[in-house]
Amino acid sequence: MKKHFYITMAALTLLGLSACSTESSAKPTKSTNDLYGNYYEIFTGSFYDSDGDGKGDLKGITEKLDYLNTGKKDTTDDLKVDGVWLTPIMKSPSYHKYDVIDYYQVDPSFGSMEDFENLVKESKNHNIKVIIDLVLNHTSSENEWFKAAKRAVLGTGSKEDQKYKDFYNFSREQKEGYVSLGEGWYYEARFWEGMPDLNLKNEDVRTEIKKITDFWIKKGIAGFRLDAVGEYYTGETEKDNEFTKWFMETVQKQNKDVYVVGEVWNDAYNIESHYESGIDSLFNFPFAQAKKYGVIAETVQLGNGQNFADKLVTWDMAIKEKNKGAIDAPFLSNHDGDRSANTFNTLEQKKMAANTYLLMPGNPFIYYGEEIGMTGKGADENKRQPMIFNNDGKGQPKPFENSSMKAETDGGSVEVQEKNPDSVLSWYKKVLRAKSNYPEIARGEITNLESDEKNIAILSYEYEDEKVAVIHNFSDKEDLTIDLPKEISKYKIKETLSAFKGEAKLENGKLTIPKYTSLILK
Repeated sequence: MKKHFYITMAALTLLGLSACSTESSAKPTKSTNDLYGNYYEIFTGSFYDSDGDGKGDLKGITEKLDYLNTGKKDTTDDLKVDGVWLTPIMKSPSYHKYDVIDYYQVDPSFGSMEDFENLVKESKNHNIKVIIDLVLNHTSSENEWFKAAKRAVLGTGSKEDQKYKDFYNFSREQKEGYVSLGEGWYYEARFWEGMPDLNLKNEDVRTEIKKITDFWIKKGIAGFRLDAVGEYYTGETEKDNEFTKWFMETVQKQNKDVYVVGEVWNDAYNIESHYESGIDSLFNFPFAQAKKYGVIAETVQLGNGQNFADKLVTWDMAIKEKNKGAIDAPFLSNHDGDRSANTFNTLEQKKMAANTYLLMPGNPFIYYGEEIGMTGKGADENKRQPMIFNNDGKGQPKPFENSSMKAETDGGSVEVQEKNPDSVLSWYKKVLRAKSNYPEIARGEITNLESDEKNIAILSYEYEDEKVAVIHNFSDKEDLTIDLPKEISKYKIKETLSAFKGEAKLENGKLTIPKYTSLILK
């Protein structure tokens, strides 16, 4: 949920300057309970319309599961993602659904609870995990809890309404982040007046949250995406962490294999601090396409591979010092930010950006449409435009009311790009298939092996006594030749991911790597 966002130059500088070691000291957690995978974010109302009413729906997502993953190992025409994150599906008055009226109902615009249950069932048959957005910082002002609380505060409520007074934060003073309720009362609503903040220290609220998570886990979901984790107690990270720790303990008792990823839309220091809660993952905003300061955007555009490797290892070390089981969640863009296609202007840059974040440690999140180079910037509605599956517009939802631009793609619709081996979509399929052969990349202990070439990043991944190396050439101008570090001098090239269709050569420990190319060696 968007409130404010900036990645400060100081925070990014800190990432670079704090790279006192080129090797992360944290060991990967060895467990048969594997929470790793490649995820795909779906803005539910924008993906696919199954019934022709102009709105994306749950049946539409079910219809497109084969596009995401057929569930069959050897197919070549699906993305092969392992999970989907659905933006809020619960009953809500807004188009984005981040203001929940009822936590136990599917919004009618998306379909029925039966539709959701069928989606989860079919997703499992396709080897796709489903995680859902859970908004706990606030509710809708139309939520029955808030209506009862309002009556209690204003003295018009029943005896049953009284307990809901403490579900929210009320004051006789107009403090920062508080808006008027009337009759000299104010309530906390940090995002806007239609989203009153919940009082998360209240035990009755926590009891309700426990019921909500149990309800959805029993529906078969694999986990939750937590909205606005850094805003639970605005500016008070310790209290945020206490609540998130309680939440993690609660859901893990309900299902030990549940996966939780959270949003702390802030700088590197704040995100690292929130890992102390024990949460599985937090979105990696410092590396994301955040205006011109995102590490990935900066690296692809300026070509400093060594700087990228330094920052990546430093980040990995920092989050695992806070939580040894931390799983990074890299991404390029999401429903709140300008789409990455507006930053990466050429087909080759889009492909190199995909190499970069998909081959980082952890669980990458692909924003729907990223894989076809969809554009969108400015107003939120522009960033959440309908997915473009077909040339004839079949199943395509209508743009949201306040959209001021039409989304474009780099190479046409899904239908067109599937037939083009050089398209962005074909590239995503290639990278994800290459990565799937090397579980060390997502899970491993990462080491920066360094290079004399500024444009080169050499990263070693070790997991359960298996090692692979990923080498990136971020130069868009020339092939580069390097001597392989002694640690990997005997490795062989296993995968070549070259945006310019170059050929890599490895002879006697000397490697020639084409421009805008990533290699996997073992």
